[in-house]
Amino acid sequence: MLTYILALIAGLIAGVLLPSGFLSKIKNIFFNIALIALLFFMGVSLGRDSEILGKLANFGYVSLVMSVCVVVFSVISVLIITRLFRRSGS
Repeated sequence: MLTYILALIAGLIAGVLLPSGFLSKIKNIFFNIALIALLFFMGVSLGRDSEILGKLANFGYVSLVMSVCVVVFSVISVLIITRLFRRSGS
């Protein structure tokens, strides 16, 4: 854990001290490779877990219900807030 924190601090210091365009192309390529590797290894770990494949359908339903609830309550909240501001502004 200490290694991760030290790497983060070193990156923050380098980001402050180095010019803004420093190694931008190499940095973008490295970032994309690291992201692809992360996604690949996450897929490998999910694929090796026999129980997770059975739970994926359940995760889909839970995600659908949560996203619908967020949208519905966001719309309700916006409607309530706009009606309150219309009355107080008039």
